[in-house]
Amino acid sequence: MKSKLILALMAVGCTLNAAAQEFDSVIIKQHVYTLASDSLMGRGFGTTGGKMAADYITAQLEAAGVMPWQGSYLHPFISSGIMVKTEGANIIGWVEGTDPLLKDEYIVIGAHYDHLAYKITDDGKRIVFNGADDNASGVAAIIEIGRWLAGSRNQLKRSVILAAFDGEEAGLVGSSFMVQHNQVPPKKVKIMFSLDMVGMLSRYGGIDLNGDKTLENGDVMLHNLASKHGLTVKKDGKNVVPNTDTAPFGNQGIPAIHIFTSTVSPYHKPEDDAEKLDYPGIAAISGFVADAAVQLSNAETLEPSRRFVAQQNTKLPKFGLRLGFGTSGQNYSNEFYMAKNIFAFQAGFYAKQRLNRRFALQPEIIYQTMGSKHTDGTLRTHEVSIPVNIRLSLSPASSASTFISNDFYIFAGPYYSYRFGGGLGGKDMDFDNTFRREDYGIQGGFGFEIMNFQLQISRFRSFRSIDRTTTIMPYGMMWTLGLRF
Repeated sequence: MKSKLILALMAVGCTLNAAAQEFDSVIIKQHVYTLASDSLMGRGFGTTGGKMAADYITAQLEAAGVMPWQGSYLHPFISSGIMVKTEGANIIGWVEGTDPLLKDEYIVIGAHYDHLAYKITDDGKRIVFNGADDNASGVAAIIEIGRWLAGSRNQLKRSVILAAFDGEEAGLVGSSFMVQHNQVPPKKVKIMFSLDMVGMLSRYGGIDLNGDKTLENGDVMLHNLASKHGLTVKKDGKNVVPNTDTAPFGNQGIPAIHIFTSTVSPYHKPEDDAEKLDYPGIAAISGFVADAAVQLSNAETLEPSRRFVAQQNTKLPKFGLRLGFGTSGQNYSNEFYMAKNIFAFQAGFYAKQRLNRRFALQPEIIYQTMGSKHTDGTLRTHEVSIPVNIRLSLSPASSASTFISNDFYIFAGPYYSYRFGGGLGGKDMDFDNTFRREDYGIQGGFGFEIMNFQLQISRFRSFRSIDRTTTIMPYGMMWTLGLRF
């Protein structure tokens, strides 16, 4: 038993030394300078520059000895939005494992290759967002990881899939499409790594391994391996990162780890250029990931952690804060006029419970103040309102399937309000004799969900008169901003 342990440690040590020696920072630098050059025009999703990047990555994977997945490196897809269809493509290669049984289980190592394209200034100058760190760095790493694994195939029992995702900046479109349309079989993927922004090792002082605790004992194994590579783990975590390509895999119950050197580069700015990156650092991270792939491919079992499984089985609602403003008025149904509108404001909390890929339930509890002009002055109420909305996503299923995503939706539902205060012309409202405390009605509108933020535009209309003697029906429009906890 002792001799077997010594042999195993020696084998791991040989793998570490080989990887450390064989990752060439000069070649990695060449990849980044090509992908982050002005000639690719920022690699925008669905643009000519993005297609040029895809052609380069395909050629490099083929030259590296990585085999095409299911007969092709290029796996196109169509992203359908509101009146817009965008054609993108994931680039997928693989290194087949050697074990007759385990080779049908997969380790996915991915990085998105799209970025933010460019903008035109008022004077007609084009400013390119080259995205060297975000994410030419990760793509360069997976190309060279693929080269190393292809040359070390005899060390792999499980198979390794190398994936360059398109459309990440547009809402994780490519990685979502890969999982939901079985470009790779999700049930056979045991673990996924996303290398998204790995070019600032020396400046950041280490790496983040967000989501390492989604794999049973994954944090122990990866921390030990990072230490052997001289890498400091600054952050790790028990949750899958929602705003990178780990999310679609995590949503399928697949352990998914985001490898990251933080946003210390000029994140999403035109200054994110190739000369700013730490290329020996990218080489070190690449060696670490390659060795992790070897160890994981040889593990007896790869299982999600018990906490991660429990989290997947519990469909808990998501919560956020809401702040809004707008206008409100009142319709004097017994008269020939509608009262002039006044400023309205609301603040409170909302919850979102996903029902399926398209529908969600969104209840809220908010404080609001509203009213209108009145013959006796300004009428203003203070009330607690509880709207309960049904949301219908109009975005592609790939976007609508996660809480944190890019999503366009419409919604409608009833509300109930209780007025706890108010005034008319500088005097307190008489709720005992003249005005009603309770109100109910319907509201509806549309909204956008972008990452952690939610912007909604809604209209509401009461079904009940605020006045006991005259028919005065409240209505209004609100613009609200929500922020997820």
